[in-house]
Amino acid sequence: MATKPSTLAQKVCSVCDKILWFELQPEDVLGTPHHASRRALEASAKSCRLCGMVLRAAIANYQDSRGRRHGKGYWRQFNSIKYHDGASVRNITYVKELGSCLPATSTDYNDGTLGRAVLGATGNITADGAHVDDDREVPNMEALTVGEDEAADLPVWLYGNWWSENKPSSPGDTSHLRLVGIGARFGKTQSHFDAFNNRPDQIQLRGSYLGICTDDNSLFKQIPGRLRELNSDSDIAAKRLEGWLKDCELNHPFCGRPQLETDLPTRVIDVFASNRGVSLIETRGQRGRYVTLSHCWGTSSRLMATKESIEDLKQGIAVSFLPKTFQDAIKITRRLGIKYLWIDCLCIIQDDADDWEREAAAMSQVYRNSYLTISAAASKDSYTGCFPKRDKDLYISPATQSLGYTTPRDATGPRSHSLVYEHTSQLGRKNSVYLFEEWLPGSSFHFPQRTGIGSFGKRFDPIADEPLSTRAWTLQERLLSPRIIHYARDQMYFECESCLKSEDGATFGDIYFGMKRLLDTQCIPYNQHGLSQSAGISFIVGQDAGGQYPGARWQGGWLSLIENYSMRNLTVSRDKLTALAGVARAAAEETRDRYYAGLWGKHFMEDLFWRMYPQEEIEDRRDAKNTPIKGKVLGTVRRPAEYRAPSWSWASLDGPVKHIPLSYSKLVSSIIRCTTIPAGKDPYGRVSGGKLDIEGPIYQVKPHTPKKRWDRHGIPVEIDLEDDRGISIGALHLDVPDEPISYPCYALFLDPSKALILRTKELEPKLDERGVEDPNTLVSKEVLTTIDVNRNVAENPDMKAFAFQAIFEVVRIGVGIFVKAAKENKDKPAEEEKEPEVWDEAKHGKLTLDKILHVSGDGSWGPITKDDRRVWVTIV
Repeated sequence: MATKPSTLAQKVCSVCDKILWFELQPEDVLGTPHHASRRALEASAKSCRLCGMVLRAAIANYQDSRGRRHGKGYWRQFNSIKYHDGASVRNITYVKELGSCLPATSTDYNDGTLGRAVLGATGNITADGAHVDDDREVPNMEALTVGEDEAADLPVWLYGNWWSENKPSSPGDTSHLRLVGIGARFGKTQSHFDAFNNRPDQIQLRGSYLGICTDDNSLFKQIPGRLRELNSDSDIAAKRLEGWLKDCELNHPFCGRPQLETDLPTRVIDVFASNRGVSLIETRGQRGRYVTLSHCWGTSSRLMATKESIEDLKQGIAVSFLPKTFQDAIKITRRLGIKYLWIDCLCIIQDDADDWEREAAAMSQVYRNSYLTISAAASKDSYTGCFPKRDKDLYISPATQSLGYTTPRDATGPRSHSLVYEHTSQLGRKNSVYLFEEWLPGSSFHFPQRTGIGSFGKRFDPIADEPLSTRAWTLQERLLSPRIIHYARDQMYFECESCLKSEDGATFGDIYFGMKRLLDTQCIPYNQHGLSQSAGISFIVGQDAGGQYPGARWQGGWLSLIENYSMRNLTVSRDKLTALAGVARAAAEETRDRYYAGLWGKHFMEDLFWRMYPQEEIEDRRDAKNTPIKGKVLGTVRRPAEYRAPSWSWASLDGPVKHIPLSYSKLVSSIIRCTTIPAGKDPYGRVSGGKLDIEGPIYQVKPHTPKKRWDRHGIPVEIDLEDDRGISIGALHLDVPDEPISYPCYALFLDPSKALILRTKELEPKLDERGVEDPNTLVSKEVLTTIDVNRNVAENPDMKAFAFQAIFEVVRIGVGIFVKAAKENKDKPAEEEKEPEVWDEAKHGKLTLDKILHVSGDGSWGPITKDDRRVWVTIV
């Protein structure tokens, strides 16, 4: 774009003034010269704020390349490629520095020449691939010593960080490229090969250290970044919402154009009833367009519809008498020119049980037919309002959160700079560019970085920490809504079936809260359940090869939905299933699947293997040893005071839930039948009972005393297979960690390594060593096991074809993960841990895969096979 500098918003030096900051070349192309030496840059930085920013960016470019950023390690991605250097071709490695969190998807658009990516961690990581703070030190530039031929007065070079919105259509196509940042490096020449601390056989993509954004009406269309509005009630904020809605209507085929008229809910609020007031109306089958509100009720006194107040609400009420959140919702609805608004506490008669149950059952249609849902995400109650107060332009951007960092963005603070340009064809029209300090991963011109959140760092929900997201009921309100505007504490977010966008320009690649995504994942074929059969290789005993994102139902599907839902709070405990019934009903109607107290018939085995996860589990793998460490507390596990669901359902407990993927091609159990008893009129709501008949290998679980340091999370236990497989050691995770574990308990295996831990529903007094009952200590009754069946068949071969059923009903108390017994010489005394012999072979290039313990694809470390005899048991 041909432009010329206009009067600069802030004073800059002559070097900075001449640079077209919006047209810098990519990092792996030739750099743009800045100051001729570091010394000159330091001198200029005393009076030029922009030079100060460039200086810090160039120093960080070197410092971070040493394997540490913001006090922790990060991931590196290695790709081999045949590099064309003039007339010659040579093999080089692209080394791309990523964030502290493991990317959820592939990072780059590959043009076919890029080798397979290999990821390596430079520090300690948690179980989900996030680096944790460590105490390693990295030398700074002042402590650096360089050779005489490599003076400290190296020139400074600038480059652009160009990401891609979509895959390039052809070689040389640049229409997809978007400028997200600017980087600086020290180097002998403008070539990336000469960058400071770079090997000649590598190209290190170190990323950009200066973020860039522009205004909504700017001519710099290649810059997606925007300044967020401090006031979400401003005209600019309102225009952004209108723009998002228009874009969704015209350009999102998955969303479809909203209907001009749809069936109205039983009652709605007429926001144009009068200039100063609104009124509640009974729709009686009318059609029209309406907006819904999702909000926290709070504990303070609030206005609501009751048998006594319903007629007064129909007569009309002044807007000024309404809670602030309702006033703001009315203001937004009026701005959009829409006549009707639906608010739950005003449109459902709260003290009428029949009306409440009838309207709660219709909730799925209320939100699905809404034109837009207003999410008062930052509000704690009805009186806080939809528009949060933001006093300072300081917040952690979505990109930084995805990378695993907490450094705030200050786009207008002392470490920022604004430039103003005039377009040559539109003199007088100002186009502003804002620069600020923020690190983002680099991008190659030939295979650019994808723009979506999750492609360069972790997936996350930007609304997860908002007050509204702590409430269980609001999850289905969000999921069912075709379009939703979130007024969050940091900025506005627009969400639809096709995308989730932040006000500052970030796009979230995967939509976790879309009905389309949920329904698609509910229709996956059998072989796409559990661990991926095409996953890589795991050399860590007990760790699956499938990685952190094993299947589609963990990525915006039902399992991720339940994990999110389990972190939320309910005022009324018995509503655990009711508050999700609208989503369950919608999914059942679309898929024709059966619903069993939170689990689905076509996915039952996958839904069944959940565990309580009250605290993050970190694995410190320094010095080839695995040390389990507890991280952030996620919640507290409790049993509800009243019966709510059978023990095999996650709904039976309160607390964070995590689903563990099974080896689906190697399942060793099968479901015989499942039944639940509804507690009310809604078949997707509360239940008063349920039974699961399942058949699989069962072994008695005993406590295990490790001979060496226990290197896993969970309680050490063991099972004796009583054959050449020996004793298998496992980690037991209790459903309620604070409850004491009592033996005997039993492992019902679902796949070769993963088992439900059971005990009988009815307990009996424990017998002491003399065989005397202790009435104060109750333990599980004995359950028929695979070992018992083997003995019976050995004694009576005619029983081989019999089906064996346990007598007593059992309940679930946890899950266990077991591994095959290591082959060892029992006569040889235990030795201290030492470096494995295979390491020496690896150092000399003699190591082959068959000499290393490993699993690949959906392979399992477990000891159980499909040949293990099964026992039929009933879990309640």
